[in-house]
Amino acid sequence: MRAFLLSLALLLSVLPLGGHAQSRLPGLTEGVEYNTIDGGQPYRQLPPGMVEVAEVFAYTCPHCAHMAPMIDDWSRTLPAYARVVYVPGVFGRDDAWARAYFAEEASKTIPLLHRRLFTAINETGDLPRNADVNQITQYASKVPGVNAAAFSAAIRNDAVLLPKLKLAYEFSQRSGVEGTPSLIIAGRYIILGNSYENLLVNARKVINALAPRHATTSARPVAPAGPSKPRS
Repeated sequence: MRAFLLSLALLLSVLPLGGHAQSRLPGLTEGVEYNTIDGGQPYRQLPPGMVEVAEVFAYTCPHCAHMAPMIDDWSRTLPAYARVVYVPGVFGRDDAWARAYFAEEASKTIPLLHRRLFTAINETGDLPRNADVNQITQYASKVPGVNAAAFSAAIRNDAVLLPKLKLAYEFSQRSGVEGTPSLIIAGRYIILGNSYENLLVNARKVINALAPRHATTSARPVAPAGPSKPRS
């Protein structure tokens, strides 16, 4: 179903929307590289001058699995004023996969688990698509370097998780996300494209157009934080 939603989103993304034909960013055309999100706001507050690049993803989405290493590599080419953040798609209060991502955040295991979960679901079959919290916890506990107790506590901590699940859900809703993966820049621009590569090219164009005054659009000298562990 999520794969179908992405296919639908990619199809719709190449069709210009009525009333959005004029360019609102220098050198770019709305309805071609991006659409403006009415009343859109960033997922998280970043320091002044920073541009948020939010990827809405789902671990069970094969498109997201394919794009995960591409996003990882692409994020390293971004200018210093741009930062990629990951937003799990939330499909219910007890969405085990969204809980898993926030548990990774809390237990500081994103570099260890993020890419591995995509692989475990979409390539090796080590985890079923409908895995529950217990199955995910058992898998995570076997990954070298993961603090199993910390991850297990984090994925079950409703007091911390429910506000995060709500925030991620509301961000996707107000951003008009119809499929995963989706890229939303500065909370105001949803990126269009008819391929993974085209999405990233258009995202970079929007990032460059939003460059703070006197900022350079060249790549940062060091790799950003985020999922970067090799597959296993």
